[in-house]
Amino acid sequence: MADVKVEEKKTKKHRVLKILAIIGAVIVAVAITAVIVINVMTKPVSDTLENAPSVGGLRVSDTINYKSESAEGLENNFVIKFMQFVWKFCEISDDKVHEKQTPPENIVKVKDIPYIDDGNPYHQLDVLYPDNLEPGETLPVIIDIHGGGWMYSTKDLNENYCLSLADRGFVVFNLSYRLVPDVTVNEQIQDIAYALKWISENMTDYPCNPENIMLTGDSAGGQLSVYSAVLLQSPELREIFNTVDADMDLTALVLTSPVPYMNSKEPLSVYTKILWGKNYKDKSTYNYMNLDEIIDYAHDLPPTYLITSSGDSLAHDQTVKAYELLESKGVKCELADYGKVDGKKLAHVFSVLNPYDEAGKTAINKAIEFYRDAIENK
Repeated sequence: MADVKVEEKKTKKHRVLKILAIIGAVIVAVAITAVIVINVMTKPVSDTLENAPSVGGLRVSDTINYKSESAEGLENNFVIKFMQFVWKFCEISDDKVHEKQTPPENIVKVKDIPYIDDGNPYHQLDVLYPDNLEPGETLPVIIDIHGGGWMYSTKDLNENYCLSLADRGFVVFNLSYRLVPDVTVNEQIQDIAYALKWISENMTDYPCNPENIMLTGDSAGGQLSVYSAVLLQSPELREIFNTVDADMDLTALVLTSPVPYMNSKEPLSVYTKILWGKNYKDKSTYNYMNLDEIIDYAHDLPPTYLITSSGDSLAHDQTVKAYELLESKGVKCELADYGKVDGKKLAHVFSVLNPYDEAGKTAINKAIEFYRDAIENK
């Protein structure tokens, strides 16, 4: 009897081990398949192709050197590879959303102006403004920096949003910047500084009132915007980040779901830390990857308006944290934290992605009202 029980235990153990072996084999097979699919889907293509993806590292060229030395090896990081795969599908999804929108047609669009004349399409901007201006009439300025996780898209992602801003009576500069893993976040900050410098030096060629400038950005663009606002006020910080002086004064700052804490204990930092480079810990910017590490370099940040929502799973807490930090530093600021609409939560950067639905229009109008109040109270 004892021998039978021993044999039964052995048989049961054998079955368990067999099941575990099968499960392990399936997991390995799925993992290998996933790696193969991701590598195939993230193989770079020529930038001359009509549908070349606007995702960092996925374009190659015979004439343009997209890759910088500081980002060397970053393209081989599996997190980066996986996110390239994710952003490719985000581009498809966003395009479908934009196709359903009807932006205003009474807008002058001056497209693809190089702010650095190196042939790189990521070093371009657009200028948008109403087509019914009187001779000599000028308008307040808005400069927009698109989001996309520092890895995805160009100014075209935010064109419909920027058209909606221009339609409200502004000259809007909509700009692109280079993407990770071709570059690091630090070089994106440098790109923005060059773009702001170009705008500062050339805005009189357009119907701009240079006395009133609002800088705005969403998600990754929100981080780049608030960092740029601080760098405008600090020669010391510009030296650390190796940026140019854009010589620009901001009237207001609008941050939609910004992510300005990139080296934190949050799960998201597994992704955001490496965007500063493979050896980010050895760089001069290592101690300046979070907003609270640079905020004291600014002597007088402009009034700041922050937008988030109950469905903003990516950036809600960071937006609130940024608001609380700015308020503690004496910056005049407001936080618009939107709840549900018709029983549904509003998604990450809802007002930028859907500027023509009621929720988007309401959020934009309130942000513009904040900007106009800042102009009146200067």
